[in-house]
Amino acid sequence: MAEEKALALFDFDGTMIRGDSIVAYVGFARKKSLLSFFGYMKTWGAALLYAAGKISAEESKTRALSFRQKLSPQERDRLDRAFAQEELLPRIYPQAKACLKKHRQEGKITLLVTASTENYMQYVSEALGFDGLLASPIDDQGRVRDNCKGEEKGKRIQGWLTSKNIQPDFKASCAYGDSKSDLPMLRLAGHPVQVNPKKKLRKAAPDMKAVSWC
Repeated sequence: MAEEKALALFDFDGTMIRGDSIVAYVGFARKKSLLSFFGYMKTWGAALLYAAGKISAEESKTRALSFRQKLSPQERDRLDRAFAQEELLPRIYPQAKACLKKHRQEGKITLLVTASTENYMQYVSEALGFDGLLASPIDDQGRVRDNCKGEEKGKRIQGWLTSKNIQPDFKASCAYGDSKSDLPMLRLAGHPVQVNPKKKLRKAAPDMKAVSWC
């Protein structure tokens, strides 16, 4: 029987950084003159439609990232790398970095599990030394499917472990998230932690450990 491995599961937006990375990504593209003002305003329209329940999260992200269709593969890659290096990595909470380092030293398998899109999150995951990245997939036209959020996070974690032939020790595992949609992931772990928790998460799991990273 394979040895069981403890995991350390991290959400990203709101947990390791403040705010939403896709909003920041669109703003970064605008700053780099890769997105017109009209296109920029369209992304806010998509966000409002999603907030009102008129479109899905996948459709909202697809509309926000549709400007990528006009970019060459090289331009897309340069944008994604620059965004990760210049905007996201400097914003990561020091406590998040220290926590990740501690779990790596303990020998835990570290996974970055996020609804943000994999085009730029792959560079964040690589820079931080995660063992695996589970993010929302995006194609070259900016279409986003299978938003890695809520129950999907649990499914993706289980699928990744199966693909790697890893027997998890969930009881000894840790998980970190900030929103109610992270609960399926948090509840997998024997040591779940709410980080800068939103009100809905605190209400849904009031007895779960909570910390403040800033």
